[in-house]
Amino acid sequence: WLPDIGGASSTIAGVASEIVPSGSCLGRVDIFPFPSGLMSVVSQVMYVTAAAWLPDAPAVMQFQQNFITKAVRTGQVEMQFGFKVQKSERLLIREAWERADAYRPGKANWFTNGQKDLVQLHDLLVPEIEASPEEPLPCNATSLLGALLKVLTTGDLALTLCSKEPPVLKSLRDWLVAELPMPEAVLGLPEEQGRVLSVLARALNARRILDLGTFTGYSAIAMALATADDATVLCCEPKQKPARAALDWFVKAGVRSKMVMHECEAQPFLAELITNGDEATFDMAFVDIGDRAQYAAIHEQLMCLIRVGGLVVYYDTLWSSDEVLQHEPYTSMREFNSRLSKDPRVIATLVPLSYGITLCIKTVNLEGEALASALVARDEQGDHGPLQELLVSRQQELKTLLADMPVA
Repeated sequence: WLPDIGGASSTIAGVASEIVPSGSCLGRVDIFPFPSGLMSVVSQVMYVTAAAWLPDAPAVMQFQQNFITKAVRTGQVEMQFGFKVQKSERLLIREAWERADAYRPGKANWFTNGQKDLVQLHDLLVPEIEASPEEPLPCNATSLLGALLKVLTTGDLALTLCSKEPPVLKSLRDWLVAELPMPEAVLGLPEEQGRVLSVLARALNARRILDLGTFTGYSAIAMALATADDATVLCCEPKQKPARAALDWFVKAGVRSKMVMHECEAQPFLAELITNGDEATFDMAFVDIGDRAQYAAIHEQLMCLIRVGGLVVYYDTLWSSDEVLQHEPYTSMREFNSRLSKDPRVIATLVPLSYGITLCIKTVNLEGEALASALVARDEQGDHGPLQELLVSRQQELKTLLADMPVA
């Protein structure tokens, strides 16, 4: 709140009420005291709030540019006040994204439809680097930034050499940016990831698919469009708003008949499928749940539900490998990545695309408790014997089953 210095705050409030109509949000007003050796306050903040946006932007800009002088007589002190309208967080994020997106090759900027290139970005950065007292030493932060820029730019460049994105998926990405707050819009799946999911679903000829963490439906639609008419995608999204939006986009994409939406958390959903006898009946699963720390538990459930030869795709698995990130979910994700690379039930590969995706092909069914005991012996005691025995035993079972099969 403003101190009422000689009626200054009431004057400012009066001016604001004349320019800002009732039901408008002006945002932040900064008060700058000019030569006033007797004043210790550097700035004060007043908020003018209500329920709608300003209808008269030119008037506000004029208000922002002008200075209003109020003579406040406290001895010989004279105060002058300046006003600025602070940009919203959404606008600041959008402008930052726009500036960065302008330099990504292979496509026009989402907001301006203009396009620049990395050569221009380099030309802008060189003077800044040369003006520095010394070049920054290579460190974790600079190497991560370079790696991120390289992945983003090469990924975008690769997209120009791929099959075109279905128009409905492009419309969905544009809708995310136009309609949702930016922190929510960026939760949508990147274009390049959707392209990979489409290829994998088609290559597997997948008929039963799990989509965990559907959000507004980009991943589910990408897989559904690539599969046969009798395919089914079981979607799991705990938040009602994105789940309902996804249902609308399923209709727009013409795949509503393939989709089954479950508005619930992933772990109890998978537990119910296992209870209902759906073990080894799914061809493919995509995992992009918000709580990455649940990936390890989700993996154990999926190993029951995915058939041998089926595929599990985990999203956002690469950047957690940076050991500088010591807070959750990064520590849990590092442990998950390590365990996955040594899981005898799968062949796993981490693809450094965007934030990273891990592809796991299930190669064998192994009993849960026996496997857990063998893995403890291997990882904690260095004893590989129990795991080898388990694998040999499973191999003999498969040979027996194969021998008992009737000859066609």
